[in-house]
Amino acid sequence: MINKITLLINISLFPFQNLRFLGQHEILAALGYVEERNEVGKEVRRQAQKHLRTQIQNEVLRKARPKSMDEINLLMQKFYPMLCNDDEAERTGFRFESSKNSIPVEKKIYLHYFHILEEFGDSLISYRDGDVVFKYWKNDVNHDKQWKFINFMENYKGQDKVHFFHAISRFIPLDLIIILHFIKNGLHDPIQLYEFYQHVNLADAALDDILRRGVAENHIHASAAFNFSILWQAVMNGRIEAGYLKKFQPNHLAASIEVESYILTARLLRLIMTLYLKDQFYINNFNVYQEGYVAHEHLPLFKWLRDNFAEEDPETLQLLLSLLKDRNCKFAQSEELIMAIDRIRLAFTDVQEPDTSDFIFNIFANHRGVKTYGENIFLHLVIFYKHLIQQSPLFIENFEQFFRTFYIYVSIKNEFYQQVTQPTVMHGLDFFRGYFDRATDGISKNGNYYKTMLRTLFQNRYLKKVELRISIKNKLQTNKQTLFEILNSYREVIREDYGVEDDPQVEFPMLGIVYHFIKKPDNSNKDLWLYDEERNHTLKALHFGDLQEEYIKQVQHLQKLRKAVPMATNFIVGLDAASLENNTPVQVFAPVFEEARDSKYDGLRIVDQAGNILPRQSLFFTFHAGEDFRHLISGLRRIDEVLRYCKLHAGDRIGHGIALGVHIPEWVRHNPLVVLPRGEYLDNLLWIWGVYSYTPKLKTETLVYLERTIDQIAAELFGEVVSTGDLRIPVLYSVYERRFKRRTEEVIKLQQLKEIAGDQQRYERTMKLQDKLYVAYHQEITLRKMEEPIYVMTNEIEQMIMTDMQNYLIHKVSASGIVIEVNPSSNEAIGEIDSVFGNQLFKLQSAGDLELTNVLVNVNSDDPMVFNTNVSNELVYMYYGMLQQGIGRDAALDWIEKLRKAGMDTSFIRGARSRKQYLHILDITIAALEAYASPF
Repeated sequence: MINKITLLINISLFPFQNLRFLGQHEILAALGYVEERNEVGKEVRRQAQKHLRTQIQNEVLRKARPKSMDEINLLMQKFYPMLCNDDEAERTGFRFESSKNSIPVEKKIYLHYFHILEEFGDSLISYRDGDVVFKYWKNDVNHDKQWKFINFMENYKGQDKVHFFHAISRFIPLDLIIILHFIKNGLHDPIQLYEFYQHVNLADAALDDILRRGVAENHIHASAAFNFSILWQAVMNGRIEAGYLKKFQPNHLAASIEVESYILTARLLRLIMTLYLKDQFYINNFNVYQEGYVAHEHLPLFKWLRDNFAEEDPETLQLLLSLLKDRNCKFAQSEELIMAIDRIRLAFTDVQEPDTSDFIFNIFANHRGVKTYGENIFLHLVIFYKHLIQQSPLFIENFEQFFRTFYIYVSIKNEFYQQVTQPTVMHGLDFFRGYFDRATDGISKNGNYYKTMLRTLFQNRYLKKVELRISIKNKLQTNKQTLFEILNSYREVIREDYGVEDDPQVEFPMLGIVYHFIKKPDNSNKDLWLYDEERNHTLKALHFGDLQEEYIKQVQHLQKLRKAVPMATNFIVGLDAASLENNTPVQVFAPVFEEARDSKYDGLRIVDQAGNILPRQSLFFTFHAGEDFRHLISGLRRIDEVLRYCKLHAGDRIGHGIALGVHIPEWVRHNPLVVLPRGEYLDNLLWIWGVYSYTPKLKTETLVYLERTIDQIAAELFGEVVSTGDLRIPVLYSVYERRFKRRTEEVIKLQQLKEIAGDQQRYERTMKLQDKLYVAYHQEITLRKMEEPIYVMTNEIEQMIMTDMQNYLIHKVSASGIVIEVNPSSNEAIGEIDSVFGNQLFKLQSAGDLELTNVLVNVNSDDPMVFNTNVSNELVYMYYGMLQQGIGRDAALDWIEKLRKAGMDTSFIRGARSRKQYLHILDITIAALEAYASPF
């Protein structure tokens, strides 16, 4: 069903979902509307229709998986019959006609687009208790409404509609659909937008009551804790990081690489349309909203532009008319666009105190009291304008010119949205990384950065706890300053938005910081014997040696900060390792987390300035593992390595852990042949051998195959280092385990043995086999062999092994009390999961399987800006997933309550302090951070 939904969305929205059809030139040409001539020959129209059909098919094939071309053509016939042939265009009234009495085709095509969007809104959107909510119930298409486009909804099963909402919300921003629904249902006063921001509440009423008890965000990366509306607001107001648009690297789905030019064009058009609407709505009184009022006679947009710019700013006039009247819609140079924007703002927006969020509130100052995004105000005014003029024959020219401009703007916005909101066309963290960078690099790191981030998160009114993940820096002073800025911003937000000074017991979200190490790759240019502990630069001679020491230094800085400012332990709650999983082996992190857990850094009590004695909160661990893997065994191995070697205890967590819930037969069917580095494959095999060795109840029929394969791979890697006959598996396994120890300490031991031997050749002759193999892991000749890609067949024996390892690890995680951080939308986009309902959670825990209920999980959003979600809606997706599996609603609600509570209970934010106590600790911590002078 997912493929059908994706295909339908692509086709239904094709004219304005990216920049491919900007200006509608090819669409209007297929209707016989070419350069506004009265007559176009039939052959010309046929050629235009054929060209358009080819372009649509090419676009669809890039983003969807149709069964056949015929399926594309049938859906085109459903949504755009007038573009399929002349007869349909004639029948539906879309043929170009020169008669002044007929509705011009350009207006009809824009109304057609709006009709599609309105039906999507009618199908998906409703209201409850002042919230915009998802219409989860089945659409009644046969009684009170007759649908033209979305009658397919009648045939969807209940939960397929959730899939549809999830898919379309990752494809275009839903704000336009929602505002269309507002205006259609008579919500004409902008005050109706009060406290509406971006997200639609997906929960039904019963589930909503459960979520109101409070949810926790335990896995959210701070730089992605915004949303698309915040980013769009930033680019539309020029409040972005320097060089962001110039550095923006579109992916292969982009219709245009002229990012800076098209964003600046959107800024210019948004400014022009806003000024134009101000003249039409408020021509008599700029400060009063008047229901149903629009100037009885007002200028079409092009005439308005000439009247306002012809004398004062002819350059801007020429630029705008060239863009809007030329159907090819070529963007001007960035410099020209910037100068035009600056000239207009100087001439038209004489504001003493400009609004810091959006210039929309400068132009419509009377709407500043409406707590919403400026973009929502803008869209509301646009769609209300449509509502007022679309029926009147007086405003045909006004309609055409304004909404030609508007759909250029919408196409640009949708193009940009698809470059920063990840679809599910490809899995993998390396593909995701581009979306993450494009989405997060633009928001300016100014003084309001953390306040904006926190306010965006707190739009989720159910949120009670939130752990923000930020990277550790190499300088103690930098870490101290960042923590101070976050906590200070947090205090300002809860003072301003929650009134905590007037009522210290008022409910507000509690905050914790989880610092994460960023996984990085290393090269193979290594020689262990070049390392000299007296010279730091020689760490590069060890494989991941310099990176491991960098991580250890970061831990030491963080622990020094926790010791110097004891109250900060209440907010520095966890340590994590994140980013591309294939970059850095878990082995590198084992000594790092061991250093972090050293008791020398911890204590029992702290004393505040007033002499109050408080418990000192410990540092909890989490680790991104089993999320992104070349081979399923690799993902499982990394999870086990974290559990065994990184000092995780009950209550610590694994981030994602997708490998635990992958359906193995399905994975094998999709991956009959896997390409992975030879060294990674050997690590997988040795890990499996070790598990079989110390786990008595596992089946061992596969041991002969396993041992033979290890012998073969080891000989390929180490045949030139040691004799093949000496490559015994227990020795290889001992070296595998040794690599989890601190590299510098192991190398120093080897160098000391070499010094004792005195003679290099003698030492090499008497060197232990295990030492020879360990050295090989830090020598270029062996590392290059390890990095060489090989093919691995996922045959029947390998499938048996995968099943054994997955079952073993699920039971181990369950018994150890380790918590799995589940991120449904993220896991679907990045990991080996086909849909949000196929999440690994359903294999670890289920309302219908009591044997699995002892696996601890919490549900989170991960990167809300990239996946357009929040933790509440992620829980709702799991709820609908249960219903899809046939679980009764009552059992599903009980299960969600358990998940909700688990999220709160397994948060690293501990302690049962009163809100008053918590605020007191926050104030003391901020003061201590401000006073603390770091020596680094």
